[in-house]
Amino acid sequence: MPTHVRACAKLLALFLLILSSASGSAQSAPVMKSYRVLRSISGSTGHEDNGRYIIEDPRSVFVAGKDSKVTVYFEWEGRTGPHHFEGLWKSPEGKIVLISDFSYEAKATQFSGYWSMLLAEGTPSGEWNMEARIDGEPAGTHSFVISGSPSAASASGPPLLSSADLYQKAFDTTVTIEKIDADGTTASRASGFWIGEGRLLTAFNAIDGASMLRVLLRDGSQLTTNQILAWNRWQDWAMLKVEHSPKVWLKRSSAASVKVGDRCVLLEMVTAGAKLADGSITGKNTFPKSGERLLIASGVTPLSFGGPLLDEYGNYAGILGGGIIPGGDPVRTLSLLSEINASSRIDWETTGLAVPQTVLPEVPPTAAATSLADIAARGEMLPPMIKMNAVQSATLGVLGSGNPAFLKAYKRVFSRQEHKPVAQVSFQGIEKEKFSCVFRLFNVDNKLVAESKPRDISMNSGKYMTTTWEIPVASIPPGIYRVDVVLSSRTAWREFLKVVD
Repeated sequence: MPTHVRACAKLLALFLLILSSASGSAQSAPVMKSYRVLRSISGSTGHEDNGRYIIEDPRSVFVAGKDSKVTVYFEWEGRTGPHHFEGLWKSPEGKIVLISDFSYEAKATQFSGYWSMLLAEGTPSGEWNMEARIDGEPAGTHSFVISGSPSAASASGPPLLSSADLYQKAFDTTVTIEKIDADGTTASRASGFWIGEGRLLTAFNAIDGASMLRVLLRDGSQLTTNQILAWNRWQDWAMLKVEHSPKVWLKRSSAASVKVGDRCVLLEMVTAGAKLADGSITGKNTFPKSGERLLIASGVTPLSFGGPLLDEYGNYAGILGGGIIPGGDPVRTLSLLSEINASSRIDWETTGLAVPQTVLPEVPPTAAATSLADIAARGEMLPPMIKMNAVQSATLGVLGSGNPAFLKAYKRVFSRQEHKPVAQVSFQGIEKEKFSCVFRLFNVDNKLVAESKPRDISMNSGKYMTTTWEIPVASIPPGIYRVDVVLSSRTAWREFLKVVD
């Protein structure tokens, strides 16, 4: 049975009283030689359950004066035996305001611990870090944000909206946007939101490759448009012209409100419907071509891309999605830029990006519109990706020796000296059909770099086959590239890769 040990320390640290506690649990596993963080999570309340500590309200943003404490929980994998644990709480200025410690004997290689910090209205706002150490060795860092007290914020500005009011405002102003292909097929769905009479704001990714856009309103009615008032492909935003007079629309946040620590919310579109999620700003980053991005506290589903990030007053602080490379998923692109391999774990649920409203220009209602066809003619659009039943699976990797269909490694980052990097597609026969298959390689500016000769493929029901194309990494400069596999003139699979020296 797992054993728990809790050590509590009561310390006075500059501005508040800190209560620290920790617990440990163990399970059987092979002996390890180092410590590895399995996961970390924070919240304001929790309880113990069968040898584990359960965070009841997982989040990374807390309000001083409203939340009473922050609890940070870690799970590790490491050596068995007695250990000394330390928790270092660091303020936004990087100062250690307290060190609390406890001892615990791990009976097996998986164990856990948690610490709690009390909050007061005077707690400094900004990004905090809780650094864990085991036997003096670094054992993980967990970041969270503390924002100012609600009483101080409301005293100097307009009233804050309740969660119910924020939900209703987001729900009333958000629409679903369908991307329609040239043959009338719905390629994908995303979101958008009203910002004025006949004007919708969305992510560029929501319109990329479309021949027509279908707008689904809350009352069940539909509108279509192919008119764009303004856009920026790399910044990932577009303003649509739609012949409609919405009852309500959103206003911009003030520039001062778009900063780390601000509490924001988003409307998360899931299978069950729309729900309010924590979109508080936990960080910022700037990328060479796409510009500034806000890092937010919750992951963003593809159906939510293009929706509004709302501040506490119900104004839009940004546009959800925040693609870094045109056509690429934001979080997968982050992992590619960081050269994270396929086996690395990414916290999809707490990683989200948004385009700050501060980058958006003022577009007058009388601005001339441009058609989707004209934007495509400028080379600013990618062909839409259409899901086809014939494609069972597809991946990038490196071929092994012997069996030509065997991949010895799955990866998206390749050295220019890599031996036989390939794109591999497995086909399945659902019905009798024939199609021509082409492999294309593009740079991030949508310029064709390489193209294979067409391959004619015949499939029958129940038939399976695998096809590979070698990626010419040795002959192209380092950078990020896009792979498209095209079946009979329709893009059936798309992936991004990185080439390094």
